Amino acid sequence: MAYEGGQTTCPRCGESILEARYDLEALRESNWAEQLVTRKPGVWRYHELLPVLNTRHITSLGEGGTPLLKAENLGVMLGLKNLYIKDERQGPTGSFKDRQASVAISVLREVGVTEAVVASTGNVAIAYAAYAARAGIKLWAFLTSQAPSEKMREAALYGAEVIKVTGTYDQTKAVAAKFAQSKNVFLDRGVKTIAAIESMKTMGYEIAEDLGWRAPDWFIQGVSGGMGPIGLVKGFE
Repeated sequence: MAYEGGQTTCPRCGESILEARYDLEALRESNWAEQLVTRKPGVWRYHELLPVLNTRHITSLGEGGTPLLKAENLGVMLGLKNLYIKDERQGPTGSFKDRQASVAISVLREVGVTEAVVASTGNVAIAYAAYAARAGIKLWAFLTSQAPSEKMREAALYGAEVIKVTGTYDQTKAVAAKFAQSKNVFLDRGVKTIAAIESMKTMGYEIAEDLGWRAPDWFIQGVSGGMGPIGLVKGFE
């Protein structure tokens, strides 16, 4: 089934970065926070605050629920008494992109998309390949030639069609977009995709929950497109 469209810009202002809205008041009245105690760790522990309407469409490999480790020795070196590291290496494919892939692929599954295109420098391609395989979705993964060959092989092992693009990441995204348009196939838009931003909130929820429902004073993360901090801040809010 080809992708038939979908809202990718605001109908009023034309903005390409969209934001999900939830009935937070109804959630508070349902004693949602108390219900969390009975749920197992993971991204879908917070499913009411993720953009999937029916939980039967959830595609999961056990992502999320990663440990928040107190870095005592590093903290001493830096003069910080309460320094923590959120260890996202514990995900199914070894990066925080597993959160993104789980939510994004679940949304595609819910709306009936069976073929998708993604551009990547490595981790996104691997994560999407794993979750697409789980959901039975064909994935075309365009990777910049600057990506390690090991990452290309790993994505291919999950069954993705891997296309190596000689050029920068921006050039790779342009090639992927042109390909998706020519085949009328869904193109994942990364940081501009609702599912991607919403998935990163769960990292913020987990950190706050582990700290007794308190947000940290500071959060530091190395970024490329900035998706992690954008979503995480939304979670802290």
